[in-house]
Amino acid sequence: MAKIGGRAGLEPGVLVPTRPAPAGVPSRPSADAHVSEPPSGDLASRREALLAHVAGCPTPGTLAAVFHELGRLAAGGPAHVGLFEAALDYVDARVDCADFVMHGILRLLLQFGEDPRLPAGLLRRARETVLGFKYWPDEPGVDSLCSWTENHQILFAAAAHLAGQRHPDAIFANSGLSGRELARVARPRILRWLELRFRTGFSEWLSNCYYDEDLTALASLVEFSGEEEIRRRAELVLDLLLFDMVLHHYRGVFASTHGRSYGPMKKWAAEEATVDTYRLLFGMGSFARRENMSAVCLALTPRYQVPAVLGAIARDLAREEVVVRQRVGIRVDEAERWGLDPSRIEDAMTLLSLEAYTHPRVIETFVCMLDAWGWWENEFFAPFRAARDGIRRLGRQDRLAAFAREMAHDIGRNLREEVNLVTYRTPDYQLSSAQDWRPGSGGDQQHLWQATLGPDADLLHHPSRPPRRPGHPGLVDRLGQPAAGRPGRERGAGSLRHRRAPGALRGEPQPLHPRLAAPGPLRRGPRARRLDLRASR
Repeated sequence: MAKIGGRAGLEPGVLVPTRPAPAGVPSRPSADAHVSEPPSGDLASRREALLAHVAGCPTPGTLAAVFHELGRLAAGGPAHVGLFEAALDYVDARVDCADFVMHGILRLLLQFGEDPRLPAGLLRRARETVLGFKYWPDEPGVDSLCSWTENHQILFAAAAHLAGQRHPDAIFANSGLSGRELARVARPRILRWLELRFRTGFSEWLSNCYYDEDLTALASLVEFSGEEEIRRRAELVLDLLLFDMVLHHYRGVFASTHGRSYGPMKKWAAEEATVDTYRLLFGMGSFARRENMSAVCLALTPRYQVPAVLGAIARDLAREEVVVRQRVGIRVDEAERWGLDPSRIEDAMTLLSLEAYTHPRVIETFVCMLDAWGWWENEFFAPFRAARDGIRRLGRQDRLAAFAREMAHDIGRNLREEVNLVTYRTPDYQLSSAQDWRPGSGGDQQHLWQATLGPDADLLHHPSRPPRRPGHPGLVDRLGQPAAGRPGRERGAGSLRHRRAPGALRGEPQPLHPRLAAPGPLRRGPRARRLDLRASR
């Protein structure tokens, strides 16, 4: 990797401090036991407990470290300058997930920019990093950033909005835009993302990984956006995301089907990226301090108040039986219903949040994006680069969409369209599934069925069938290499099976949360009525 304003050869997903931790930072972690019963304390006491736990733990080796160290500052601890310098190196080098780290840098400047524990040189460097970042794939520069999935889109757009708002008259070196112009470009992207999440839910449904990233971006918008409309809509979507979580949790475990997840997160509650956040907000789970970013962010977001009704739902564990039926997501073939035209690059980018790269209605525009944005060189798209000549030939013959339709089983395995979810809970166990979702199609990170007895007692099943078509290249990881263990027993599925709810839960999908009408100003409706209980705070 070329050196771009920082250290060369940085490893994705890892922050290595440039200097030793300051005195007072522990070298050994402090364990926090999993809590399975409703707590007696309030949010303020749990916030204090989280910050004290952060102060009593060493710096983690993940990208969450930058947020961990913000929590240490908030707890009154020393500034880990070497870790913050490593975060700046990571962002400057445009390593994948730099947008995660950027939200930590922005919070450092916006919330701790006057803190005397932070050296002036570090703050100057942070400002330079903010002014030099690539905030959208249409900006100059070839890299292997993932910027199109659902969580990344709001992280990038929110970062652009906040950075531009912070420096309205400065020129952002990569785009050549002023901060005011950058914020103006990001605004409709943020509002569209919020609108679609409010009306249709999340394509990365119930993700015990990526809800953490969504929460991080939403907390940034609620706390720091200078626009009342953006703040209020971000707060509403944050409410809805947490409503998802309390509906589908079981005693501190995000024990549900997931649109995207990873092996360790499915097997152990302490590995879930959301477990610290649930422990903070609702008292169950644990402060595991592994991959979590959003717990510290929400602890440092006093503008957001959790609706009392969500806490009541989270504590309601004694019911003999709870059944949750939910429909989320959209169908690409219904794009126009949501004001989306797959032939427009900006709208196709929105559809890429569903990973609809090879959908027949999107693939031709996606190839234009590969050309326009230098994505052929992005390592996530290495399989497309390897097949570039064939893709060009099909495009010249006007057969690209037909080919995508014929090969949908294999090349569309990432796609996450509309899904019907059922979760069944008793005081003793929880079952959750995605109902008959794309049976027979190839799968990737989807987790379609789970039975849960406790924080480390999950039953899950992922059939790993060989590809049906000879010559299929197999799945690849974020660097275009063969994906270890995917499909496998714990991560992904070679071929998606039928999933139906058991016994009395069977039947036709029942949309208990109907989608609202086509896009327009936010109106009251079935999804909006859930928010009326904010008055119960």
